[in-house]
Amino acid sequence: MTENFQRPAVQYPVAMFSLPHILFLMCVPLAAFLGIYIARKAGFSIKVLWTCAIIGLLCEFEKILFFAQETAEGGRRMAAEQIPFNMCPFQVILLLVLVMSGNPRKHENILSYMFPTAISGGFMGILVATAIENYHGLLEISTYRYFFYHALLVFLGFYLYHSKPIHFGIKNWLIAILGALLWLTAGIWLNGFFGWDPSVNFNFAVRPPAAGLPFLNLNNGWPAYIVALVTLGFTLITLCYLPVIAREVRAIAGGGKKPAV
Repeated sequence: MTENFQRPAVQYPVAMFSLPHILFLMCVPLAAFLGIYIARKAGFSIKVLWTCAIIGLLCEFEKILFFAQETAEGGRRMAAEQIPFNMCPFQVILLLVLVMSGNPRKHENILSYMFPTAISGGFMGILVATAIENYHGLLEISTYRYFFYHALLVFLGFYLYHSKPIHFGIKNWLIAILGALLWLTAGIWLNGFFGWDPSVNFNFAVRPPAAGLPFLNLNNGWPAYIVALVTLGFTLITLCYLPVIAREVRAIAGGGKKPAV
């Protein structure tokens, strides 16, 4: 089974940095603008979170239907390489925790983790989408689902930050870093659990999301790749928290006065 594994055939791939891909990339600033705009208009609203959660679930169900493969017995099962709620789709589960709790503000740790990982994950997903999902084509609805969902994540991340559900501080930055490390560790464990199929790559802990990437590659071995993956995640989360970190550093330098939310 390991030797005979093949990805689905490519028919109408979206070439990286082609005109269609550039058009999809333009969704990133648009999603960011909408997230900021709605945050300022509506504030922190559970209705917005419910809307994102429902859309996210519909996107995940479409993904399940698209990747369900027929078995020898005539039934269907999910393709092992497309385990539901992997990486970015895990945000749907976190959204459901927030909205079903009835009081999203009390989940400070989840909010600390979600806002930077939604922004960075959504952006990276769109940036290297053609490499990860290169068997999608412009004639398949799953292509548009993929880009739409990751643009939704960018929207969600900016919305969560600018709607100010909690007072984001350096502590929240550290929580987000720890959460990302724990999630990567869980991915390594889950890949061992699903080790019967070589295509499984939960949290991209087995190998890079695509071949030929300039930074995330196996050229120097798996340990070096994991270090690069952790470094990239740390950098992206820190960039998202940079205004928060700068604000608190200025406050400390100014005499320890607590900065305004």
